[in-house]
Amino acid sequence: MTRTLTELSSQERTSVVSTVQKEAEASGWSQLSNSRKSALYSAWESQFNLSHATLKDGIMKGFDAAQGIPKKAEAEIQEEVTRIFRLAGINAIEQAQMWTGRERADLLVGYSAKFPTHVIEIERADSWSEGLRQALWYQAAIFKADRRHVLPVLILFGNTSSERFEQILATCDHNHVTLSTHRLEVDGKVENDYSLGTLLNGPDQE
Repeated sequence: MTRTLTELSSQERTSVVSTVQKEAEASGWSQLSNSRKSALYSAWESQFNLSHATLKDGIMKGFDAAQGIPKKAEAEIQEEVTRIFRLAGINAIEQAQMWTGRERADLLVGYSAKFPTHVIEIERADSWSEGLRQALWYQAAIFKADRRHVLPVLILFGNTSSERFEQILATCDHNHVTLSTHRLEVDGKVENDYSLGTLLNGPDQE
């Protein structure tokens, strides 16, 4: 028997909705053919044991307007971040495929594809905890698969409050995750102290 959203705990429901919408956004949902959308729905139905109707009406309905952020925002931010790293002479691998072929890190940077030094998750500020979890998961998984230590980095974009940003910073510090920002607004002002430019070039090189 497939489940409905009401049968999930609030934590699992939040996680499932976030995962499905993030994967839809990364796939370029609005440009996909019906057959490709159907394939994604089938994969989600199997992965989360949810009905097609639950996924379509409960999660994907109104997806484009979720959080008031354009659907392509994360993809555009990822392109900009990748370009910044490459212009700085840093090797960057987008959507790096992991060992099972299904998981994909947003970005790996390092000496080469075979010698990554950092795993990077790019996340909207309103879902920062999911990005932090993913960064730590990839860090642990890469070590388990290749016995290679990589450093986790979380790059946030979007909008947040100064109080929430302090909480995010403290949580990242506690988990030994480097926090950076790109086009993040804190209390309506662009955050520069932790921006990607500051991270790469130093505080006075913006």
